[in-house]
Amino acid sequence: MMEADAAKLKEVPAEPKEGATGYVALIGRPNTGKSTFLNTVLHRHLAAVSSKPQTTRKHLLGILTDDDSQILFLDTPGIHQAKLALDASMDRSILRVLEDSDVVMCLADPTRKPGEEDVLAAERAKAARKPTIVVLNKCDLAAPEQIAEMTESYRVHFPKAPFFRMTALEEDSCSPVVSYLKTLLPRGPFLYAEDEITDVYEREIAQEFIRETLLEQLRQEVPHCIAVQVDRWQEKESRISIGATLYIERAGHKAIVIGRGGERIRRIRQVSAGKIREFCGKHVELSLFVKLREDWRDNKSFLNEIGLK
Repeated sequence: MMEADAAKLKEVPAEPKEGATGYVALIGRPNTGKSTFLNTVLHRHLAAVSSKPQTTRKHLLGILTDDDSQILFLDTPGIHQAKLALDASMDRSILRVLEDSDVVMCLADPTRKPGEEDVLAAERAKAARKPTIVVLNKCDLAAPEQIAEMTESYRVHFPKAPFFRMTALEEDSCSPVVSYLKTLLPRGPFLYAEDEITDVYEREIAQEFIRETLLEQLRQEVPHCIAVQVDRWQEKESRISIGATLYIERAGHKAIVIGRGGERIRRIRQVSAGKIREFCGKHVELSLFVKLREDWRDNKSFLNEIGLK
């Protein structure tokens, strides 16, 4: 064989690996632990997590790959009654995910009584007509009677579906769920490289880290009225320079976000930069600007501008 022919053979790409491959929709009412579960199984802080509702505003892909499977998790906003244009946008995101998914994983929180949002989540999952499992999270905190009550409330909608109990913060607790999901997925070629964990740009993940920090640092009602937009992303070998705007709905929120002498905004900047640095592995210089955009959550044009259409 001639050397040129041998070189061409070396350039032929390897066949993609095959295994249980498909999309799994993570749905449930707000704060059931969807993002926590995703972060735990990926061993990375990818999805924003907070104890406050509506932390997730749009779906996020998390890719879990091992020797025999590639599970493409689609984390979604918590299901609740739509009141604003932002709510309607999140609702559309959930519907798109359900349409694209191969399997639906419906999460419930038994530490709270079954409510209207649980019914909405169950109805959405059922309407998708996809293989569905029901996972009760936070079972380490729930009393046996609470677990029984939540189980019965979901069995009304899914009498034949498998039910799991889980603590999303613990990998060993998540493993049986992941193993069962593999049995429900179609077999096919892996869709992403084995070292990829998401298809989201780093700047979008940074945006979510800033939102997560706002939820941690601010009082209950204010962070939900703030939109984050990364306007500048300049990356060099060992440093990333980022400029982001925090859009507030009320003029009075500006003083709350900035804090006395700028103390709070500095803290938000420092914590956010630390999270971005840990994820990207580079030194981060972060600048934050606060701008007033009244009633942005009900402004469809603005939502489209910031990617929440």
